[in-house]
Amino acid sequence: MAVQETTTVNAPIDKVVEAYASEDFARFVCSKLGIGFGSFTVAGPTSGEFSATTTRSVGADKVPDIAKKFVSKGLQMEQTDRVSAPATDAGRTINSDIKVSGMPVTATATQTLAPQGEKTVINVTGEVTCGIPLVGKKIAAAAEPYVGKVLTKLGGYVEEWAAKN
Repeated sequence: MAVQETTTVNAPIDKVVEAYASEDFARFVCSKLGIGFGSFTVAGPTSGEFSATTTRSVGADKVPDIAKKFVSKGLQMEQTDRVSAPATDAGRTINSDIKVSGMPVTATATQTLAPQGEKTVINVTGEVTCGIPLVGKKIAAAAEPYVGKVLTKLGGYVEEWAAKN
């Protein structure tokens, strides 16, 4: 199973990109999700191609049941988003890599941001992989709905954050 989500954000694409390039937004998302914020860095000009890296900590209570025995004290994640320069229609593509510290678990996703006037349509595809022998596929399958849920919530968080900023 793979992650496939589409959401429409009631904010123009420049506000969506501004959110993804903001440490304030990264902290806002962590507080909304009830997870710990670690760090945030941006490399490159946000008017063109850039990358943003966020580290977060996730408590064991937010981990799928099948994975809890491997992460009894929670886990640390690093997410790197590589954002394309604007296309001729102002659209952007974000390629994300998520790594879990100390575990052979990764997630990749592609988010396509399409401007629709004062709204932005975000199409997300991705997958989670886990290299733990015997149970890796089960852990990945259990984690994918969580990833999809977070990516869907992200659109709502962009709206909320953009309305205040």
